[in-house]
Amino acid sequence: MAKRKKDSPLEALLDFAASISWKVSIPLAVISYIGFHYVAGLPLTPPKDLNALSDSIYRTFFVNFSKVFQYIIPLVFIAGAGVSILKSKRRSKLLDHQSSLESIRAMSWQEFELLVGEAFKRKGFEVKENGGGGADGGIDLILNKNGKKSIVQCKRWKTFSIGVPLIRELYGVMSAERANDCIFVSSGNYTAEARLFAEDKPIWLIDGSELLDLVSSVQAQPHISQASTIKQSSSENPKCPLCGSDMVKRIAKKGANAGSEFFGCSKFPKCRGSA
Repeated sequence: MAKRKKDSPLEALLDFAASISWKVSIPLAVISYIGFHYVAGLPLTPPKDLNALSDSIYRTFFVNFSKVFQYIIPLVFIAGAGVSILKSKRRSKLLDHQSSLESIRAMSWQEFELLVGEAFKRKGFEVKENGGGGADGGIDLILNKNGKKSIVQCKRWKTFSIGVPLIRELYGVMSAERANDCIFVSSGNYTAEARLFAEDKPIWLIDGSELLDLVSSVQAQPHISQASTIKQSSSENPKCPLCGSDMVKRIAKKGANAGSEFFGCSKFPKCRGSA
């Protein structure tokens, strides 16, 4: 696999400026201009002796450096503010135009992460995006609210149910990150074993119908009616992870989960898929 080319310092600064609110980037642009402009205007005097030569060299370097960067750094912050505004409009449009679980499932995984992040932001959380697709340790979003930190993983799956391994992995990352809790968001469903594992832990599992409720609750002008969310929630059955057929509710008759409800493939015993 080819190594990803490292960003230059200016590219990294632009990424940072684009990741924060324009309300922060613009003041930073003004402050950076004032600071560099002040240094650029400092007088340069020849050194009086050899002992002052080193200080004179450093002073000359910083003054000349500031003469260039008094314009470049503020422009980077202004450009980042512009990108931040465009991203904010894109997120708002993504969220406010959703009308059903099908429209959410039709998104790309990048759009799905933006949608989830925007929904939590409108719920009052401070949201940090990890960018997706990288070595993020299973973290797509980091939420902060009232001094509490939550990590979020997003999976835009519509065929397969999320099983215990992914939930257990996120729980381990939560401990390593010293987060207060973790949130798994899926456009699909979770297996009974996954829900049982999360039951007594600081793990919040959001499935497709719950995500639909979350989105509709924060839309500027709701495009998802309450009736549609109820219908979606009641009619939504997971698909078999093995053959893709509809699944039906069953009750375990033996084993550790005897008496518990679970979804089994409608083609049982030909297919033994479960969720």
